[in-house]
Amino acid sequence: MATTAAREAVRRRPIAAGISLATTVSVCAAYVVENDSQNDNSLHLPRSYDAQRIQQYWRVRPISVASRIFDIVAESAPIVCSVAMNWNALDGNYDLQRSYAAQVKDTLTRLGPAFVKIGQQISIRPDLVPPPVLSELQKLCDSVEPVSDEIALGVLRDELNVDDFREIFDDDVYLVASASLGQVYKTRLEGEAVAIKVQRPDMLQKVSLDLYLLHQYANFVDKFTSIFTEQPAFHEELIKNFAAGSYSELDYEREAANQKRFKKELGRRKCKVKIPKVYDSLTTRRVITTEWIDGVKLANAPKEVIKDLIPVGVELFLTQLLDVGAFHADPHPGNLYVTSDGNLCLLDFGLVAEVDSQSQEAMTAAIVHLISGDFGTLVSTDAKKLGFLPVDMDTRELQPILTKILTEGLLESGSNLRTRSKKLMQISSELNEVFFKYPFSVPPFFALVTRGLGLLEGIALSGDPNFDIFQASYPYARRRAVELFGVRGLKDIYLERMKGD
Repeated sequence: MATTAAREAVRRRPIAAGISLATTVSVCAAYVVENDSQNDNSLHLPRSYDAQRIQQYWRVRPISVASRIFDIVAESAPIVCSVAMNWNALDGNYDLQRSYAAQVKDTLTRLGPAFVKIGQQISIRPDLVPPPVLSELQKLCDSVEPVSDEIALGVLRDELNVDDFREIFDDDVYLVASASLGQVYKTRLEGEAVAIKVQRPDMLQKVSLDLYLLHQYANFVDKFTSIFTEQPAFHEELIKNFAAGSYSELDYEREAANQKRFKKELGRRKCKVKIPKVYDSLTTRRVITTEWIDGVKLANAPKEVIKDLIPVGVELFLTQLLDVGAFHADPHPGNLYVTSDGNLCLLDFGLVAEVDSQSQEAMTAAIVHLISGDFGTLVSTDAKKLGFLPVDMDTRELQPILTKILTEGLLESGSNLRTRSKKLMQISSELNEVFFKYPFSVPPFFALVTRGLGLLEGIALSGDPNFDIFQASYPYARRRAVELFGVRGLKDIYLERMKGD
């Protein structure tokens, strides 16, 4: 009887029945594939970033991937729709802004580390979002909902191979902060206060899945832009570089090595910055133990302190970028402190990017050319050396357009992004022409450069609304240009500029 009823249903609704059957078969097949993958010991996530192995791992786990996509949509859609419907009511209504900001913060927290990073970057842009939103989102830097002490301290015991912490430490271990990837505990070791960062459970699985989805999205964007614009495919390579940095944050032994390297390199250059000491014997892949720093976040310091220290921060970043050849790419408010004796302190070296010597020289020259107004050389030479334009491209047609964009959209608008956005809107037709007509691409490491500078700029604007990142960068870039090209070389740059005029 059931068989007869099923046949009748198929006869009456063949399309619906076909879709139902196909869905059932697909789900069953996905279940079989994923179940088999769980028993395949050859498939596991790598310790160091490997895009191909990560893709192989998640391609055979379609149910997990589909579930994650559903989670992202289900979590984000309600708040996005609600904000869109009440957009006009948000203007000037601080209570409503604070309410929505709290909901956004909670949503980003539930979605995991990748989304928390987005919130962290927005949290230090006073020129983009109002104060109530800033104060809520800044909680994502070190006030994320922690896992229980039972779980976190269990990880710590396993990693340090100890049952009783008194065997190692002088005091109890207690929680002081919780971030997206781990949470920080404080105790004392041989009379000195130390900070112990413990990674949250299952971070490798969660982060790698989000990076896998990000790769798929970038691949789609590359295919779309290659069909409808003249842009070469660069988004996937850009994401690959960002993903490699993000993945490396999961290896605390790598972070410890980065921290010791920066302490040594910045110390050699006599940079006015404090880098905490690392305790190697109490550091593993999921635990890092460092010197405890007493102080306040730079973003929470008095405005006059921020104003005094930001030039130090800009020079610190440019020293890393243009001299050391590696830079701290995650200087959010939780990682930049003012010590009790008034010095700038840099924490958390999990996200570090490398820059080769050729790119260092090209960026130094580009900054000098940008500030001095030599847009001809900036476009015809620097943009090619940095990989923004093909080496064999004739840039004569492009130079007048980019000169207008760089002059009106950047140099004349200062660092305030509200003003800059208005300027760029006025020249939007020229911008569209540049991005759709000309073969622009973005160097892979540049995503982390702009992220780091953007975060630093945001903190600077909270202390000085008139802060200009370009003018702040010029003094060090000029000194570095003299070191790289000599006084004669720098003089030639200015002579070329005068000939152009």
